[in-house]
Amino acid sequence: MKYHSLLWLILAILSLSACKEQVPETLEKGFLVVGTTDSLLNNAHISIMIDGKDEPIETIHIKDSKFWYNGHSDTLKIFMAYRSLAKSDPAQIMFFAQNGDTVHVHISPELGMSRVSGTTVNDDFQMINDSAMSLNQRLVKVFDKYGDKVSEAELQKIVKEEKDRLTNLIYKVAEKHVKDEFGYFIITQPFDFTDEQRMALIQKMPIAFRNRPLIKDVETAITSTGKKFPDYSIRDVNGSTVSLMDEIRRHQVTVIYFWASNISQCIQEMPHLVQLYELYKDKGLGMIGVSLDKDEESWKKAVSDFNANWPQVSELNGWDCKLVNDLGVTAIPHTIIVDSEGTIVAQGLTGLKLEEYLRYLGMGQ
Repeated sequence: MKYHSLLWLILAILSLSACKEQVPETLEKGFLVVGTTDSLLNNAHISIMIDGKDEPIETIHIKDSKFWYNGHSDTLKIFMAYRSLAKSDPAQIMFFAQNGDTVHVHISPELGMSRVSGTTVNDDFQMINDSAMSLNQRLVKVFDKYGDKVSEAELQKIVKEEKDRLTNLIYKVAEKHVKDEFGYFIITQPFDFTDEQRMALIQKMPIAFRNRPLIKDVETAITSTGKKFPDYSIRDVNGSTVSLMDEIRRHQVTVIYFWASNISQCIQEMPHLVQLYELYKDKGLGMIGVSLDKDEESWKKAVSDFNANWPQVSELNGWDCKLVNDLGVTAIPHTIIVDSEGTIVAQGLTGLKLEEYLRYLGMGQ
């Protein structure tokens, strides 16, 4: 996923005071973050990050499972409190703060147990996180309960209904906060909104938000449906130059998959794409993988490991890719579906939604 579209979307400069022995009862200026931790983190260090900077703006020693921060910001900003940035370390929490706020965070080394509260924004953010965790738990129970008792299609229907319920909840939260930075954060994340839903949210945003480059990129991606895919030549995994339009013309429908080998969501989607390709490649389906990797060996290894036997191309320049910029792609994984003439007929579909759309186009008949 593009770096600024992960979690760190707000450009700001903030200074935070160091942790002291006692939390002040009141603050004349700024905002207060009151932190607690599980006992396993006692005497550890917690760092604070803003705007995805590589270096923390503060690192604080935890004493008696407590810590606090006094910060200053005239507008709402996004922060991360973390023990380490390793993907496998759940001891981290994102929070939102501005002057006048008192934010409560609890950091736990147990997956899903870190929490944030204290303001409407942070309470709503925690509700989204809780709802996502509940979704996973419900789906586990569904599979445990039904197992082989129902068809795969019936299970997929249940999964879709559960995911749609979560998406609708997140959409309502985005509507509620559409005029603040939290709403901006939600709208620019790869939540499973339809293009119509995301555009409806964008149209309700303040003009200052709509003029931000990332929002303009999202609008470009949405409005590109119906346009022609650019005639673009790029190097494939074997070192040969490939014309993407030549490849597109060979198939009734082509799925262009934008991904990177170091993004877990992209890797999780790959087995499903392989399955779809094997099912429908003889019925007119083509695929093209556009990697945003920089490491050639990692890219090639991922292609080989998954037997992703369709054209795989990359400039090996990460997000510095003309094709990505021309198409307004702002987050990965991302798909663009085109017909045999290169007309973009849909985009942003993954998982079950992509499979359903291919069936709608007649791939499954």
